[in-house]
Amino acid sequence: MHRGLIHGIATELPNAEHRACARHIYSNLKKNNKADMLKPLFWRVASSYSEADYKENLDIFKEFDPQTCRILLEKDPSTWCRAFFRVGCCCADTHNNHTESYNRTLKIARKKPFVQMLELIRRDAMQRVANRSILAAKEIAKYTKKARKELEKSCDEAKYCAMVTSTGGEYEIVEFGIGYSVVLSSRTCACRKWDLTGIPCRHAVCAIREMNLEVEDYISDYYLTEKWQGTYRRGLRPVNGAKFWKDSGRPRIAAPPYKRPAGRLKGKKRIKGLNESPRKKKSDKKVDRKGRVVHCGLCGESGHNSRRCPHESTENRAKRRRLNNAPQLEAQDQAEMEAAFAAMEAPEEVMEAPEAAMEATEHEVQDVSSSAPQRSFINSLLFG
Repeated sequence: MHRGLIHGIATELPNAEHRACARHIYSNLKKNNKADMLKPLFWRVASSYSEADYKENLDIFKEFDPQTCRILLEKDPSTWCRAFFRVGCCCADTHNNHTESYNRTLKIARKKPFVQMLELIRRDAMQRVANRSILAAKEIAKYTKKARKELEKSCDEAKYCAMVTSTGGEYEIVEFGIGYSVVLSSRTCACRKWDLTGIPCRHAVCAIREMNLEVEDYISDYYLTEKWQGTYRRGLRPVNGAKFWKDSGRPRIAAPPYKRPAGRLKGKKRIKGLNESPRKKKSDKKVDRKGRVVHCGLCGESGHNSRRCPHESTENRAKRRRLNNAPQLEAQDQAEMEAAFAAMEAPEEVMEAPEAAMEATEHEVQDVSSSAPQRSFINSLLFG
């Protein structure tokens, strides 16, 4: 969506690898195609480690929707597909989720003035580095937890592989009739998963085990615990408050004049993408009454509610109705008492009025409230 980033990276950092977030690419595709099968097919293409897998998954995607496939290929696949990523950084991420943790800080900090905004971001980053340092110091294993977890997964998948030995330290791993060449000396595999992540894939694990070698020795040094600890050993230094700062003698920078924008305020929340929170849609969260099956709250059976439950006894039904009618009876008694007190506070002229006036008063009382007491009830209450 921001073409200036592509131009800026190519101009300022020509030798850097610039990847695009596959999740945002999928969000743009979802605008024109609402099918449920679009998501798994797209991520199969984006997660392909080799060009052979990329072509195979792309053909399936193209058969599903040729028009959407044409729009997808307008983006350079080398920026969002693993099959074209550079080897050596030991990172196969296709999204920028690691930057989303800073969005929460920015959402709060953006409401502050400029200096306070920078201070809030700095303190949050300082606290984040300190927490990571404490977490890394507790690790006692040689490699990080992420590397061990990925290696365990590769070891479980290696049971479907068989090795055929060759010369020069090369091996052919056969999996479901397909061969993959593995070279332990250069730590490469034809599937390219080992090349990108730095963690042995299932084919490499099969070759390492057949040679009676230790699998953990072939994990990249990037996943060593000591390197993880060294990353967060030097954090941000604390900064004294504004009252300790030296006065430069220059005039202070004042805030720009505030002008209320036209229209309704958008609020403080960040505007989310189209498919950023798909679980919060009304169609997925709420169920329409049409087609809903009614269940009884007493017996739990379907087809009726608790008011017409055939399994409820006559005594329980009568008791439940009395409890339901109790608030109505109390409200009626309260209305009668209020009318009686109002009649007691009425002036004597109304009591000595002629019979026509009394009849008019009765009609007025009856018109105002159908639950008001009759005149005979008031007289008997006042005079016995």
